[in-house]
Amino acid sequence: MSFDRPRDAVRAVDQVLPSNQRRTFLEVLDQVIGETQPGLRSGLVTRQGCPVLFVLNSANIAHRADIGCDFDTRAGWTFTWAADGRTIESVSDTRAVAQVVARTLRATSSQR
Repeated sequence: MSFDRPRDAVRAVDQVLPSNQRRTFLEVLDQVIGETQPGLRSGLVTRQGCPVLFVLNSANIAHRADIGCDFDTRAGWTFTWAADGRTIESVSDTRAVAQVVARTLRATSSQR
């Protein structure tokens, strides 16, 4: 995952790359998590030169993850598990992504 190139950067010379919106999408997800998932805490960090969203279960910090954002020529911009690149969901549905992250990190809505 590169900051200025998509994961599958093999492309035709005349193919235009989208502007890099990774940080913007991650900031939006950070805000949605803060507003809708009281059991989670999150913040933008840089890992290996790329911005990722660090998310943790505030009641059990053993449950944590880095969320990435990547561009794929077929799927467009998607949120990913930064550790292995698996797709979570399209950036168009940040609330669904926040819910998946909360379930995966075992956060409950009653946590504060």
